[in-house]
Parts: sequence; C-alpha cells; structure tokens
Amino acid sequence: MKYLLLIFGVILASRRASTFILANKEVLYQNCEIFNNSDIYDGPICGSDGITYANSIYLDCVNYQSFQNVVPVHPGDCLPMDDYCKINLFYRPVCGSDGRTYTNLESLLCVNYKYSLDIMVVSKSVCNVIDQCYGQETTMYAFNPVCANNGFTYQNAAQVKCLQRLNTDLRILHNGGCSVKEVYSIYDSIEKVCDIANSRYEWNPVCASDGVTYPNPFEFLCYQADSKLVSDDECGKSRQQVSCADLTTSVSGSGTITGEDEVCGSDGVTYRSIHHLQCYNSQNKYLTVRRSGACVQPEDDPCMSIPEEDLRLPVCGSDNSSYVSPEALWCAKSKFPDKKLTFAYDGPC
Repeated sequence: MKYLLLIFGVILASRRASTFILANKEVLYQNCEIFNNSDIYDGPICGSDGITYANSIYLDCVNYQSFQNVVPVHPGDCLPMDDYCKINLFYRPVCGSDGRTYTNLESLLCVNYKYSLDIMVVSKSVCNVIDQCYGQETTMYAFNPVCANNGFTYQNAAQVKCLQRLNTDLRILHNGGCSVKEVYSIYDSIEKVCDIANSRYEWNPVCASDGVTYPNPFEFLCYQADSKLVSDDECGKSRQQVSCADLTTSVSGSGTITGEDEVCGSDGVTYRSIHHLQCYNSQNKYLTVRRSGACVQPEDDPCMSIPEEDLRLPVCGSDNSSYVSPEALWCAKSKFPDKKLTFAYDGPC
C-alpha cells in the first residue's frame, strides 16, 4: 500500500510540474515581442520555414502561440534558398545531429534543403566513432598506400588518422609507399632498422641488384648485404621515369602527334594524347579520359562535376588543403592556376 501511495505521489507531482511549466508559458508567452531581440539568448536562429528568428526563445514563443512546429536549422540568419546548395570545395567537416559527418557546413545545409530535414550541427569536426581504427573509415579508402614520417607505409590515410590519436606527431608525407632513401634518412642505425624488419611486416617492395624482391625498405636495408638498390618496386616492374610533356608517341603509332590525338581529361584539361594523360595518371590516380578531342567549356569544367555528399571522397592537395573530392581539387586548380595544385593522397590532410 505504501508503494502504491508513493507511485501515486510521483505521478501527481509530475502532472503538477507539467502544469506549472505550461502555466509559465501561458504567462511568459502572452507577448512574444518582448523576446524579439537578437541581442539576447544567443542571438538569431534560422527556422525550418526559412525565416530568421531573433533567438530560440522567440521561436519557441511563436510556435506556442501559432500552434506550429518550426524547428531551428542553424544559428545565424537564414540564407537565400539558392545559397544552401552553393558548393564549398574545401573539406571542413561538421558532425550532424543524425550522427553523420558532413564534408562541410554548406553540404549539411544543402541536404536539409533538398530533403526537408532539420539536421543541426553538433560539432565542427568529424563525429565521434566508438572505434575509428576498425570502423568503416579505415576501409572506405581501400588499398591506397601512404608514406608516414616514421618511414612506415600504411594501407591508407584513414589508418594514419586513426593512429594519430596515440601519436600526435605522426603525419603523412606523400601518397604511395616510402622509398628506401626516405627510410634510410629517418633511422640513424641499422639496429633500429633490423628491429623493425624483424617485428613488423608491410608490403612495399623494392628490387635489389641480386634480382631479389624484398618486401619493404626495412628488410632490404637490413639484409641486402652487398646488393644495391635497383628500384623502389618489384623486380621486373620498374619503369624508366620520363617527363610526360616529352612524350612523342602518337595513338596511331605514326610517330607524329596531331590534333586528332587530343583527349579531354576528367580534370577539365586537354591532353595531347591518351599516352600523355596516362602518364599524368601516375601522379593522379583519379585522372581518366572524359572524351576524345579537346575539352569544351563549360560542359567539361570539373567545377560542374563535384558529387553530392553521399558520393564524396575527401582528398589532400599539394597545398596542404583538404578538398571534398578529386573534382573539387581540380576545380580549385582551374580557379587558381598559380598554385600548381596536384593530388597528394586520399583522405583529408
């Protein structure tokens, strides 16, 4: 009986609390204009109806009086509708209230606008993941090796980003595996190199003059004895480095490159031939043939090809800026030719 009275008392108190809250609103929200001041309660807020309200309390008051359910979309004034889907080339992640990481604020606002959602910005960073090292982020970049400043070659940029939680000094040097020269310059003793060779495995092959392919620079430096380095690659797979601009072979094999050999790249650049484009592809793996013949503007402008949020894969540019996708990097390259932008590696810088 005592327990039943106790439960009844809790229920009654809860109902009274709700009545008091409602009663407070009935008193405080008689005149919403007293809250219509952008200098109080954290200032302006944009509602899901596209209207800017002086603050969140004023919006709540308007909702109460008009029996509507306008939700706050983002702090600050509402933008013109067209501005919500203006593309920001740079990767500046924000965490949405839906638990998803968006490439930048503009992309989140565009998703809200297109799909009539009310996703709020929770933080100006990537969303927290319980275990980022073994989550989707480490696999979404697949096998795209990068060289870190400890001489190790990692499977992709996401693995390095994850390990930076434990070692804040760890950073990516470049796309692709570390070279023997780079590993040699980092470690000051053969003992350290051999310790790593015996305790850590990575596939980043190098070819020695004895014809043996060593799995990585550490094993080569530790066990190569009198052999010399032939190439930072498997034996039999190295290619002589040539300047892409100096290529002279035509598609037809006639030895003369003509205007008919021109192709348009996915970066919006016209290349003298398919061979020239393939040569530059070794420096930018996302570069593909868009069409035969010279590029035509604006149809082939990479700024017109930046994918929507769900299809974006951030990349790091040679200017140490993060872009929402390879197309965004190429767009920036066309807008700022003096920067001589190139692709550095997958993932944000």
